[in-house]
Amino acid sequence: MTHILVVDDEPINHQLVSRALEPLNCRITSAEDGTSGTTLARSMKPDLIITDVVMPDISGYEVARQLRRDAQFISTPILILTAQSGLQDKLRAFEAGADDYLSKPFEPAELAARVSALLRRAELAAPAAAASPSQLARVIAVHSLRGGTGCSTLAVNIGISLSNLWGGTILLDLTMTAGQVALMLNQNLRRTWADIARFQAGEVDMDALNSVVSVHDCGLSFIAAPTFPEEGAALRGDTLAYALSLLKERHQYIVADLPHDFGDISIAALDAADIILLVGSPDMASVRAAAAALDVYKKLGYPLEKIKPVLNATFPRSSLAKEKIETALGMNFVASIPYVPDTVLEAINLGKPLVLEKTREPISALLEDFSFFLGKPEHKKSKPENPGETWERVYKRYQDKRRQA
Repeated sequence: MTHILVVDDEPINHQLVSRALEPLNCRITSAEDGTSGTTLARSMKPDLIITDVVMPDISGYEVARQLRRDAQFISTPILILTAQSGLQDKLRAFEAGADDYLSKPFEPAELAARVSALLRRAELAAPAAAASPSQLARVIAVHSLRGGTGCSTLAVNIGISLSNLWGGTILLDLTMTAGQVALMLNQNLRRTWADIARFQAGEVDMDALNSVVSVHDCGLSFIAAPTFPEEGAALRGDTLAYALSLLKERHQYIVADLPHDFGDISIAALDAADIILLVGSPDMASVRAAAAALDVYKKLGYPLEKIKPVLNATFPRSSLAKEKIETALGMNFVASIPYVPDTVLEAINLGKPLVLEKTREPISALLEDFSFFLGKPEHKKSKPENPGETWERVYKRYQDKRRQA
């Protein structure tokens, strides 16, 4: 049965829409404000969304914008239904990503006709066979609102470890102002995100994406950020969201190194992420930034289980104990990375990632084991057909821990 989500703060409007759509034999779910509407949409994945504009928290325009940044709602029909009927109001609706616009009061037959037309159009545009969730890439977003917490180092080493464990991994450098992934991999910049920034969301295809993908000697694929910030500024959030939806169908893992903000690029990646690694260091400024990030995640409707805090010791000593930080954040860290400045700095300066060049170091073992922890459940349950050295090391450490327990 077709499922329609109606977002409106007036209960009477829910009733009017439900009665108008009775001939379509649809299942209708109601949300009383924009925030709960986006949360319900992500959990229930309706076939069509109808939203009012003026609501007490966020507007219907913002509802449309947030959902369009999420790859799973790129093609979901959105209809704006509101008392605002001026030309500029209609233009704002379409700019936000709405497919149609209908003014209140409406004729029930017209609403039903417009909804039917949108559903038919979506059905015709849908691919013949969608990939199952287990076939899609697991997206891991590495994020922090504070620079200097080691996000890029973490993203690079997780990307390599996942690639060495199970293959099919692509690393995305989304820090358009000062991306470091190519530097950390000691790779020359040939093509970057700047080369597809001119595309609108629906214009991007795999040929365009493949043209900007580079491959490291270890087998890790990656897309680099441009050298100059102005080159990457043109990349739109909806274009990235659509690119992510394509990449998810062709990889097992996507690791995204995010900017230290909540701009369009960051939100597009966070929306698409299965796991958000919130990286912080043991200092008050970093704790405040992590708390602020958690507050925004909550407002964006991200489930708590999607967020995995990581503590990275970026200096030798701190008066803030790990337990106190966890209490302040209301969450426990899933990993704690020790302070090893010389080893990390050498890896960055030489472009030789830890998990490739320092495999006997404890920090490399920690990063490999953590990457295994982030893997898909079906991957962790069975031995790969041709296990590599990384998998053998992780498995040996696992066996050693079991014997010691």
